[in-house]
Amino acid sequence: MRKRSLATLSTIAALALACALPASAAPGPADAPKAAAASPSSGEPGPQHRQLGRLAGHWNVRQSLWTDPARPPAVDQGHAVFAMVLGGRHLRQELRIDSAGKPFEGLGYIGYDNASGKYDVLWMDVNFTGLVQAQGGYDAATQTYTFLGAVPDPAKSGATTPLRQVVHIQDADHFTSEYYERHGGREMLAVKLEYTRAK
Repeated sequence: MRKRSLATLSTIAALALACALPASAAPGPADAPKAAAASPSSGEPGPQHRQLGRLAGHWNVRQSLWTDPARPPAVDQGHAVFAMVLGGRHLRQELRIDSAGKPFEGLGYIGYDNASGKYDVLWMDVNFTGLVQAQGGYDAATQTYTFLGAVPDPAKSGATTPLRQVVHIQDADHFTSEYYERHGGREMLAVKLEYTRAK
Protein backbone atom coordinates (compact mmCIF):
# COMPACT_ATOMS: atom_id res chain seq x y z
CA MET A 1 0.00 0.00 0.00
CA ARG A 2 2.82 2.38 0.83
CA LYS A 3 4.35 1.84 -2.59
CA ARG A 4 1.07 2.86 -4.13
CA SER A 5 0.97 5.97 -1.96
CA LEU A 6 4.46 7.00 -3.01
CA ALA A 7 3.81 6.43 -6.68
CA THR A 8 0.63 8.41 -6.47
CA LEU A 9 2.27 11.36 -4.91
CA SER A 10 5.24 11.22 -7.17
CA THR A 11 3.47 13.39 -9.60
CA ILE A 12 2.42 16.00 -7.19
CA ALA A 13 5.93 17.00 -7.50
CA ALA A 14 5.27 17.62 -11.09
CA LEU A 15 2.58 20.01 -10.24
CA ALA A 16 4.62 22.15 -8.15
CA LEU A 17 7.22 22.08 -10.78
CA ALA A 18 4.96 24.01 -12.81
CA CYS A 19 6.19 26.83 -10.74
CA ALA A 20 9.65 26.34 -11.95
CA LEU A 21 10.64 29.63 -13.38
CA PRO A 22 13.60 31.85 -13.35
CA ALA A 23 13.61 33.81 -10.18
CA SER A 24 13.37 37.11 -11.87
CA ALA A 25 11.14 38.50 -9.40
CA ALA A 26 7.67 37.48 -8.78
CA PRO A 27 6.54 39.23 -5.63
CA GLY A 28 6.38 36.96 -2.60
CA PRO A 29 3.51 36.66 -0.11
CA ALA A 30 4.66 39.78 1.74
CA ASP A 31 4.32 41.78 -1.47
CA ALA A 32 0.85 40.45 -2.28
CA PRO A 33 -1.18 43.37 -0.85
CA LYS A 34 0.88 45.93 -2.79
CA ALA A 35 0.68 43.85 -5.96
CA ALA A 36 -3.08 43.46 -5.62
CA ALA A 37 -3.55 47.17 -4.96
CA ALA A 38 -1.50 48.09 -8.02
CA SER A 39 -3.46 45.73 -10.25
CA PRO A 40 -6.62 47.00 -11.96
CA SER A 41 -8.32 43.70 -11.09
CA SER A 42 -7.36 40.86 -8.78
CA GLY A 43 -8.85 38.53 -11.37
CA GLU A 44 -6.38 39.51 -14.08
CA PRO A 45 -3.13 37.60 -14.74
CA GLY A 46 0.02 39.27 -13.41
CA PRO A 47 3.78 38.70 -13.47
CA GLN A 48 3.56 35.45 -11.51
CA HIS A 49 1.21 34.01 -14.13
CA ARG A 50 3.45 35.14 -16.97
CA GLN A 51 6.36 33.40 -15.28
CA LEU A 52 4.33 30.20 -15.08
CA GLY A 53 3.72 30.56 -18.80
CA ARG A 54 7.43 30.17 -19.45
CA LEU A 55 7.05 26.50 -18.61
CA ALA A 56 4.66 25.89 -21.49
CA GLY A 57 5.95 23.20 -23.82
CA HIS A 58 7.19 19.62 -23.80
CA TRP A 59 9.52 18.19 -21.15
CA ASN A 60 11.39 14.91 -20.72
CA VAL A 61 11.10 13.58 -17.16
CA ARG A 62 13.28 11.24 -15.10
CA GLN A 63 11.48 9.89 -12.04
CA SER A 64 13.25 8.33 -9.03
CA LEU A 65 10.86 6.56 -6.63
CA TRP A 66 11.87 5.37 -3.16
CA THR A 67 9.78 2.75 -1.35
CA ASP A 68 12.57 2.05 1.16
CA PRO A 69 15.05 4.81 2.08
CA ALA A 70 17.73 2.17 2.65
CA ARG A 71 17.50 0.93 -0.95
CA PRO A 72 18.22 2.54 -4.32
CA PRO A 73 15.20 4.15 -6.02
CA ALA A 74 13.30 2.72 -8.96
CA VAL A 75 14.04 4.94 -11.96
CA ASP A 76 11.64 5.47 -14.87
CA GLN A 77 11.41 7.87 -17.80
CA GLY A 78 8.43 9.94 -18.82
CA HIS A 79 7.12 13.00 -20.59
CA ALA A 80 5.19 16.10 -19.52
CA VAL A 81 3.27 18.75 -21.45
CA PHE A 82 2.59 22.16 -19.88
CA ALA A 83 0.08 24.70 -21.24
CA MET A 84 -1.53 27.88 -19.90
CA VAL A 85 -5.34 27.79 -19.69
CA LEU A 86 -8.22 30.16 -18.84
CA GLY A 87 -6.67 33.21 -20.39
CA GLY A 88 -3.23 32.69 -18.86
CA ARG A 89 -4.46 32.26 -15.27
CA HIS A 90 -3.46 28.65 -14.63
CA LEU A 91 -0.79 26.25 -15.82
CA ARG A 92 -1.95 22.73 -16.71
CA GLN A 93 0.39 19.77 -16.67
CA GLU A 94 -0.20 16.37 -18.27
CA LEU A 95 2.33 13.84 -17.02
CA ARG A 96 3.02 10.29 -18.18
CA ILE A 97 5.63 7.97 -16.67
CA ASP A 98 6.47 4.75 -18.53
CA SER A 99 7.05 2.47 -15.55
CA ALA A 100 7.74 -1.25 -15.86
CA GLY A 101 4.55 -2.23 -14.04
CA LYS A 102 2.00 0.00 -15.73
CA PRO A 103 2.01 3.47 -17.31
CA PHE A 104 1.34 6.28 -14.88
CA GLU A 105 -0.78 9.27 -15.88
CA GLY A 106 -1.55 12.44 -13.96
CA LEU A 107 -3.17 15.81 -14.53
CA GLY A 108 -2.46 18.92 -12.50
CA TYR A 109 -3.06 22.65 -12.31
CA ILE A 110 -1.09 25.40 -10.64
CA GLY A 111 -1.95 29.05 -10.30
CA TYR A 112 -1.07 32.17 -8.36
CA ASP A 113 -3.84 33.72 -6.26
CA ASN A 114 -3.52 37.51 -6.39
CA ALA A 115 -5.72 37.86 -3.31
CA SER A 116 -3.83 35.50 -1.00
CA GLY A 117 -0.37 36.01 -2.46
CA LYS A 118 0.14 32.24 -2.62
CA TYR A 119 0.44 29.54 -5.25
CA ASP A 120 -2.30 26.88 -5.29
CA VAL A 121 -1.82 23.36 -6.63
CA LEU A 122 -4.45 20.79 -7.62
CA TRP A 123 -3.51 17.25 -8.67
CA MET A 124 -5.25 14.03 -9.78
CA ASP A 125 -3.94 10.76 -11.24
CA VAL A 126 -4.75 7.14 -12.03
CA ASN A 127 -3.74 5.84 -8.58
CA PHE A 128 -6.64 7.34 -6.64
CA THR A 129 -10.09 8.89 -7.11
CA GLY A 130 -9.66 12.00 -4.99
CA LEU A 131 -7.97 15.35 -5.49
CA VAL A 132 -4.74 16.48 -3.86
CA GLN A 133 -4.37 20.14 -2.89
CA ALA A 134 -1.28 22.02 -1.77
CA GLN A 135 -0.31 25.65 -1.25
CA GLY A 136 2.95 27.52 -0.96
CA GLY A 137 5.28 30.30 -1.97
CA TYR A 138 8.57 31.19 -3.61
CA ASP A 139 12.00 32.06 -2.17
CA ALA A 140 13.84 34.28 -4.66
CA ALA A 141 17.16 33.90 -2.82
CA THR A 142 17.30 30.16 -3.52
CA GLN A 143 15.01 30.05 -6.57
CA THR A 144 12.92 27.49 -4.73
CA TYR A 145 9.18 26.91 -4.46
CA THR A 146 7.88 25.07 -1.39
CA PHE A 147 4.37 23.60 -1.15
CA LEU A 148 2.61 22.01 1.81
CA GLY A 149 -0.44 19.77 1.66
CA ALA A 150 -1.75 16.28 2.36
CA VAL A 151 -2.62 13.22 0.32
CA PRO A 152 -5.10 10.39 0.97
CA ASP A 153 -3.60 7.41 2.82
CA PRO A 154 -4.71 4.28 0.91
CA ALA A 155 -4.00 2.12 3.98
CA LYS A 156 -6.37 4.03 6.29
CA SER A 157 -9.82 5.16 5.25
CA GLY A 158 -10.28 8.89 5.77
CA ALA A 159 -6.66 9.42 6.83
CA THR A 160 -4.12 11.64 5.08
CA THR A 161 -0.33 11.81 4.85
CA PRO A 162 1.42 15.21 5.14
CA LEU A 163 3.45 16.18 2.10
CA ARG A 164 6.09 18.77 1.32
CA GLN A 165 7.07 19.60 -2.25
CA VAL A 166 10.30 21.42 -3.07
CA VAL A 167 10.87 22.71 -6.60
CA HIS A 168 14.28 24.08 -7.51
CA ILE A 169 14.85 26.04 -10.71
CA GLN A 170 18.21 25.46 -12.32
CA ASP A 171 17.74 27.36 -15.57
CA ALA A 172 15.16 27.90 -18.33
CA ASP A 173 15.50 24.29 -19.52
CA HIS A 174 16.01 22.34 -16.29
CA PHE A 175 14.29 22.04 -12.92
CA THR A 176 13.76 19.43 -10.23
CA SER A 177 10.86 18.60 -7.95
CA GLU A 178 11.31 16.64 -4.74
CA TYR A 179 8.39 15.16 -2.87
CA TYR A 180 8.66 14.37 0.83
CA GLU A 181 6.11 12.52 2.95
CA ARG A 182 5.94 12.02 6.69
CA HIS A 183 5.44 8.64 8.38
CA GLY A 184 5.68 8.00 12.11
CA GLY A 185 6.93 11.52 12.73
CA ARG A 186 9.80 11.16 10.25
CA GLU A 187 10.03 12.85 6.87
CA MET A 188 11.53 10.99 3.92
CA LEU A 189 12.23 11.73 0.29
CA ALA A 190 9.71 9.68 -1.68
CA VAL A 191 9.99 10.96 -5.24
CA LYS A 192 12.35 13.10 -7.28
CA LEU A 193 11.39 14.34 -10.73
CA GLU A 194 14.04 15.81 -13.02
CA TYR A 195 12.70 17.88 -15.92
CA THR A 196 14.64 18.68 -19.10
CA ARG A 197 13.00 20.71 -21.84
CA ALA A 198 12.52 18.62 -24.98
CA LYS A 199 14.27 20.08 -28.01
